[in-house]
Amino acid sequence: MTVIDDELTEEHELGSGLVGKAQGYYVASSEDGSSQTMAFTAMFEGDGYASSLSFFGVYRTALSESLLAIMGGTGKYINAKGYAMVKTIPCANQDNADGAETLLQIIVYLAH
Repeated sequence: MTVIDDELTEEHELGSGLVGKAQGYYVASSEDGSSQTMAFTAMFEGDGYASSLSFFGVYRTALSESLLAIMGGTGKYINAKGYAMVKTIPCANQDNADGAETLLQIIVYLAH
């Protein structure tokens, strides 16, 4: 199990504008580690972190994209429904202290 407590930014470049933070966890859910069950909440800075979306699903590292379900939300996203497309972004020209950094692009399709 790995804990997520990361910044959410507008773009993938270092120094990109902060839009919120993601907190939750993921667990390797396949023998070879290529599937990870993820559960996390994205909290948005714009209203003091009162608005959030909750995500759950399987992220498959071997695929170009995976889909996660949006399980609900708070604040301006109360009763939200939808899904998120998750893609891995290569970490070119960025410092990496421990060799385990992964950047994810999350595109949200939402109805609320």
